[in-house]
Amino acid sequence: MVPLTDTAPAAGPDSRTPEFRAMRPACAEVLAELGDRFDDLVVLAADGHALAMRFLRAHPERFIDVGIAEANLVGVAAGIARSGRRVVVGTMAPFLVRRAAEQIRLDVCQPGLDVTLVGIGGGLGYGTLGATHHVTEDLAALAAMPGTRVFCPVDVHDAAWALREAVAWPGPAYVRLGAREDEVVFTGDEEFSATRPREFGEPGGALVVATGATVPQALRAAEQVRATGLPVQVLALTCVAPFPSAAVAAAARTARVVVTVEEHLAAGGLASGTALALAGRWHGRFVPLAVDGRRAPVADRGDLFRFYGIDSHTISRALTEPAFEPGVTACASS
Repeated sequence: MVPLTDTAPAAGPDSRTPEFRAMRPACAEVLAELGDRFDDLVVLAADGHALAMRFLRAHPERFIDVGIAEANLVGVAAGIARSGRRVVVGTMAPFLVRRAAEQIRLDVCQPGLDVTLVGIGGGLGYGTLGATHHVTEDLAALAAMPGTRVFCPVDVHDAAWALREAVAWPGPAYVRLGAREDEVVFTGDEEFSATRPREFGEPGGALVVATGATVPQALRAAEQVRATGLPVQVLALTCVAPFPSAAVAAAARTARVVVTVEEHLAAGGLASGTALALAGRWHGRFVPLAVDGRRAPVADRGDLFRFYGIDSHTISRALTEPAFEPGVTACASS
């Protein structure tokens, strides 16, 4: 593993004791539940059964493993969906998004078929496995597909809701899941919404817009900055396409600084959506924190967050340092 030269602390002071849980087992339970509820639901996989294991045990006649052939996986899903069945496809995000891009667009999304694509390990989720297993453009790629809803859940509870919401949506959808364990933010009793992002804290002088695994980083940073006297609100987006522009613009109304943070490229991601939502309607300091074009070092997900400056320490700096410039917070030795 390559040591990072970033000297930032791993995490700031935090009043909470973090709990970490994997999204995939929770979504496996949801998938089995949906299989009982919808007798037309078919689940497809590409040589990975963890997400579908409980569904497979209960409904083996409605499960198909096509092997390691992602383009074929999506083509088969489209054919089944054209017969009037709803379909869930689950496999590793980098290979689903890149290898099956043509089939996703032309076979599934263009005709608006009822197919939910579940990408496991989106963003930097596979950590030390490196660039072949990182996919930091998945949300933008799927958001660009016609009529497609895109979900980037924060934690295990949010993921369970997002999968139910995607399957209930009568059209194409993409749900990004973590590959390992993610920090738990919600209790599971919250009311989730595709159009109303979750708000943490009261509106004030600063706003952080975050999604997925960067939400707990944003919450930790907000807690640190509030201690200095600057009110900070965190807006957590789960549904990023269609982008909740009105909600983001409303949240930014009183803020003098807006920081976006995402485990994704800025182009086509949270930074782009927020900038478009605020253009011509808001004046202030805008700081986009996102994965950039630098080659990723061999590092785990937490270290990669620090390397790319999408961690709590960098968010705190972006909120409090007027001269802060993103993309110059860390570098790797080789």
